[in-house]
Amino acid sequence: MVRIRHQEKEFYLSWRFITSFCSLLRYLYPRFEYAAFLTILTIISAGGYEVVSYKSGTIIGSFYMALLSKDQPYFWKLFWKATLIYLGQCLLSATTTFLTWLLYICMRRNLVTALHKMYFRNNVYYYLNSVDNAGIDNPDQRITQDVERMCSTLAKSIFPYILISPGVIAYYTYKTWTISGPFGVAIIYVYFLIGVIANRLLVSPLTKWTARVERAEGDFRYKHVSVRNNAEESAFYSAAEFDKHESDRFFVFLLKRQLGATLWKYPAQFLQNFFDYYGAIISYVIQLFPIFIFHTYDNMDAAVLGKQISNNAFYFIYLINSFTRLTDLAMNIGEMAGYSQRIAELVRQMKSYHDDGKSFWGYGEGVDSSDLLVAKNLSFSLPSDPNSVVAADLNLRLPQKKTLLITGNSGVGKSSLLRVVKNLWEPCSGTIIRNFTQTNAMFLPQRPYFPPGSLSIRQQIVFPRNESDMPCLDQENDRIMKILQSLDLIKLVSMSGGLTDSADFEWQDTLSPGEQQRLSIARVLFHRPAFVFLDEATSSLSLETEAKIYTLLREEGITYVSTGHRKSLKYFHDWELRLNGNSGWELITGEKEKF
Repeated sequence: MVRIRHQEKEFYLSWRFITSFCSLLRYLYPRFEYAAFLTILTIISAGGYEVVSYKSGTIIGSFYMALLSKDQPYFWKLFWKATLIYLGQCLLSATTTFLTWLLYICMRRNLVTALHKMYFRNNVYYYLNSVDNAGIDNPDQRITQDVERMCSTLAKSIFPYILISPGVIAYYTYKTWTISGPFGVAIIYVYFLIGVIANRLLVSPLTKWTARVERAEGDFRYKHVSVRNNAEESAFYSAAEFDKHESDRFFVFLLKRQLGATLWKYPAQFLQNFFDYYGAIISYVIQLFPIFIFHTYDNMDAAVLGKQISNNAFYFIYLINSFTRLTDLAMNIGEMAGYSQRIAELVRQMKSYHDDGKSFWGYGEGVDSSDLLVAKNLSFSLPSDPNSVVAADLNLRLPQKKTLLITGNSGVGKSSLLRVVKNLWEPCSGTIIRNFTQTNAMFLPQRPYFPPGSLSIRQQIVFPRNESDMPCLDQENDRIMKILQSLDLIKLVSMSGGLTDSADFEWQDTLSPGEQQRLSIARVLFHRPAFVFLDEATSSLSLETEAKIYTLLREEGITYVSTGHRKSLKYFHDWELRLNGNSGWELITGEKEKF
């Protein structure tokens, strides 16, 4: 389960952001496909919009000239021309927006698919969520919410403008230079430079606060997920007040983080608005040069001068707006930097597990042997505390047809030993040889797991295989019905509306602990593995049901290794491995105890 990290990592708008973002580009654009194609189309559409915007901006001056010269035929000609131009501008604007939405979808698909591939490879998701205490916070949030926000900002607010801005700025710089000379260009560039410096001072902290808010959002959501998953346990403890207090505490912490981010956004937003609107004043200040200083338009009549002033204002304002658009982008980039660095950190962490050679699901250690499992001087400890040795120098040679019961008090390491056998945990020393594979062995964890999604009872039984990949044969369905009948679970078929019908409820939230354990056993009986490892798989069942289950396993020829506390379990096992909690152990291979 995801833990709430108390150490907070800071992210800033710096060189680290650039390297982090560049490392994600290979996942956003894995090859030349839809995302790359849509990026090109978006640039073309945005470029077309800029061309039409030039036409729509300069035609206003022609209206001034037509009105000042009182030329009515020319006015109506301009009217129809302007109508077509604005229709084209609106069409290109809508097309650009539509393309950015498609680009966002493709980017998110590519990035999430790549993250899922790394996340679920070699059980990395298990290590991130259940083992690595010093790792990253809320990996689920990074894959879902952070990716969504980063791709949305990138596709809709950044890419359509930042990629064509150099060309637009170069063109309108040229137009401004030809009209007002170097002085007008210098004024606009200094105006922009001041904005860049001010933005740099304000946006960098905004990146840090964006990451802080995202982390607090994840922790607050995690608290409510915990309440949902443990609602009954909380109710039995009458813990409503405590959970309310804790939920409020997480929420207040989130609000403080949001307030901090808002306080930094306020001056940044003020600066953004100032540079957006004050640019209009600057555009008229620059008109001083051609009119009052250079006297460029002294011989123009009033109508032509009106057109020229209008066009000049458009050129100057558009150049200023192109620069202020970059300062606006800085805020979007600042927020995106927080998301992208959190995602890049997740990628680095997952890749480090792969590069370190961790193979949580590796079964390449099997040898030709009559033994199911061999441990030689095996020692293992808690991954979070290497000094806390669970078992030391364990030696075990379990024959294929022998059943083993692992016993000991709670917390001595029974489940931990199964994690080592499953290769979820790495041993400190010694060797372990497994003469089974993932295809002929099953593990039932202590807590039954039923994936959400309103799945059918058949899908829950054939899990972890996908129902859609298996033919729905009558013979197979009859066998499932017999298994359910033998475990007194036939009522689940009618409860869900049929064997293959989607349930309108979640199995994990609906079934009792005993029903969950029996349904887990149904999976074993359906798949009929050669070996099954049961981690207290009958702890919530009656002795009679427990005996029936072990009898069914024997009848199916399934060899089993169990953990548990009940003395009754000894009757169904050939050997017993006792763990004493002090790194010690004892293997008993004598006559099993009877009831």
